[in-house]
Amino acid sequence: MANYLLVEPHDDTRKTLSRLLTQQGEIMFEATEATEAVKILKMSDIDVVITELRLPQTDGVELLAYIKKNYPLIHQIVLTDYTHTHTLIASVNYGNVKRIMTKPIKIDQFMIRVIQDIGKEAVNLKTNKHRVAELLTKFLDDLGHAYCLFYENGEVISAESLIVPFNAPETNEMKRFAIPTQYGEFILYQSRGHSSRTYG
Repeated sequence: MANYLLVEPHDDTRKTLSRLLTQQGEIMFEATEATEAVKILKMSDIDVVITELRLPQTDGVELLAYIKKNYPLIHQIVLTDYTHTHTLIASVNYGNVKRIMTKPIKIDQFMIRVIQDIGKEAVNLKTNKHRVAELLTKFLDDLGHAYCLFYENGEVISAESLIVPFNAPETNEMKRFAIPTQYGEFILYQSRGHSSRTYG
């Protein structure tokens, strides 16, 4: 099962979709605008965000871009009645959009299955990325060098005797590596020696 955040200012659509997904055993969080959605993202482990593009105060495209930058593993589904092609293209380019559903939406079992499939994909991606992180940590621990390992969004995965800010420049005493994988990029800082170091 996945954790979904539904950002939808229209009560009927939000309540109906949330109720049907909850009946299928999914965990639902609800918001009516972007600021509320960001608060939920900071407090909860969300797998999929389903959002309307027409949101009060903040454009939905801005929310999608924020999520992609800060929570790159979250999958996104767009609900919209926008007919402007440039807006839809922007939502795809700036976000991590897996599906665009145009309004009026027929909320039926087919739609629920599509959303659940995206949820399963997001959970599998997150699980596999965490497994890769565990393998990298074990490998680095066995090497015995001081290091600090990050996810691509700056979240620390593990560290051994090295404290360094995310995106710090490489120095004569510290190497920086970008490790691309099929599950995203990992950033590694590693001491050129074995001593403990603090930078920044």
